[in-house]
Amino acid sequence: MTLAQQTGFALRNARLVSDLQHLNATMRALNRGLGDANSELAQLDSVKTDFVTIASHELRTPLAQIRGYTDIIDTINEQGMLDQSQTTVLVTNLRKATERMEELIAAMLDVSQLDVDAMDLRFAPTTIESVTRQAIEPLTDAIRQRKLSLLVRGMKGLPQLEADLQRLVQAFRNVIVNAIKFTPDGGRIEITASLQPAQIKGGVDHILVTIADTGVGIDATHTELIFKKFYRAFDPQLHSTGTYKFLGAGPGLGLTIAKGVIESHGGRIWAESEGHNVEGTPGSTFYVLLPTVPPADARRAVTFDTAATKLPSK
Repeated sequence: MTLAQQTGFALRNARLVSDLQHLNATMRALNRGLGDANSELAQLDSVKTDFVTIASHELRTPLAQIRGYTDIIDTINEQGMLDQSQTTVLVTNLRKATERMEELIAAMLDVSQLDVDAMDLRFAPTTIESVTRQAIEPLTDAIRQRKLSLLVRGMKGLPQLEADLQRLVQAFRNVIVNAIKFTPDGGRIEITASLQPAQIKGGVDHILVTIADTGVGIDATHTELIFKKFYRAFDPQLHSTGTYKFLGAGPGLGLTIAKGVIESHGGRIWAESEGHNVEGTPGSTFYVLLPTVPPADARRAVTFDTAATKLPSK
């Protein structure tokens, strides 16, 4: 074999070895990706199973209340002992139970509309100050009862943005409610807004809103998972119903809806935290980045029954 032949043979072998190494690296990457996908599928499967537990609990409680109060009304009415004050108390409690069921059903409908990109959005000029104020208004009693301090700053002087006011208020309220639920009594919530000028000539300005709390925090591996449907940070068997109670929670749809609404406006939402610790309360910060003018493909108004998904009255 000549030297040239030996050299050619060596070069071919080197290429084959290089190709084999590249193929092995690709296989390892694919296996890692498959492992990650299987892990996420297992998590999502667990999340859906948890939702059945949580939703049944959420629905069972108001249904039991409705049945109990109607039995009381029936018994008292038979005895002719039902006076005006008793009627008022019973009707009030029945209304609360039915409103809780309506909220859960409305949340499920909202998520289903987001899944098929069919949520009705009607854009009009508004301000982030108005959005934030309307999001907070129904929560003031809960904030006071929980002895939380709320600081809002940076809202003045920001440019208007085009948005569906009702839906954006709903999204912000969901994020603030999340902060209330996972911040212990006496904690602090800060909402700050700032202008993010366009990075390129002719680009769109953005408004960045941060919602920071001194709550229990989020595990680093869950900062994206919290926006998935039905996600719950705790064992659903330990689930406690309570709209604003510390560590109380609903079916795990609030942040999913918030993310869907914000992304439908051409924006982004993400969370950062130093970790999860109920005792140490490292806190969490949610970031909402919204364009002052949403992209053209966000300007849609698909007709559907808006009454079915109205915001719950407080």
